Amino acid sequence: MMTRWPAYCAVVISALVVLSSLVGILDPATYARETATWVAQGVGQDWANLLVVAPFLALAGVLALRGSRLATVLLGGGLIYVMYSFVLYSFAVHFNSLFLVYCATLGLAVFGLGGLAAEAIRKRHDGWFDDRAPRRLLGGYLLGSALLFAALWLSEDIPAILRGTPPASLADVGLATNPVHVLDLAIVLPAMAIAGIALLRGRAPWAAIMGTWMAKFAVLMDAALVGMFLALRARGLPAGVGLIAVFGLFTAISLAVVVSFLSSMRHA
Repeated sequence: MMTRWPAYCAVVISALVVLSSLVGILDPATYARETATWVAQGVGQDWANLLVVAPFLALAGVLALRGSRLATVLLGGGLIYVMYSFVLYSFAVHFNSLFLVYCATLGLAVFGLGGLAAEAIRKRHDGWFDDRAPRRLLGGYLLGSALLFAALWLSEDIPAILRGTPPASLADVGLATNPVHVLDLAIVLPAMAIAGIALLRGRAPWAAIMGTWMAKFAVLMDAALVGMFLALRARGLPAGVGLIAVFGLFTAISLAVVVSFLSSMRHA
């Protein structure tokens, strides 16, 4: 059985996510100093967190405490999503009444994920998957996603660097730099690429666990992006139906890949 405290962290995080989401949705003061675009994205993500992420974390945490291998594997992706999102809440939203909630949620996600990673290294959870696991499918998906989003962000950042001016999108959010680009280019996309390459080569024993975590993170992140675009559209801000459809498709593809891979898990 896994170390229990990452699962306890997930249950507590779920409650904190519900709290921060409800306050963000119901109290206009939460995002009062943000631009209209950043407000809409914040509220949109709050809705996704409330309706999707919090229930997922609570369920995964409870089932992991009961010894579920599936829940234990899925929990890592949920904690990566929370860590990523609450870095943004903590550093890219003006100081507000939820500041300590953001900090607590971020800290619990970091330490919970650290506990899961240590457990995966110690117990070699890669043995939970049988030989028919579609490692190349998962690896190709992760590597392709990493390259696609890297190209997308660099297509905005490199021309801005060459012009010597900030990207135009920064004016919409009122920030000095784009924190999403920082997290993705520095950490998330390299991690996805590394896991993808390891799965394609079929040699690294940790690749199955890390790859599943990153794919589940992608499911939750894509769902949150759909929520953000819907909130933008509801407030009359630029967010085309095509963009919503594209990220809805990404969510479905990510989920299909995760389900396909997890169907090969061995029973305890």
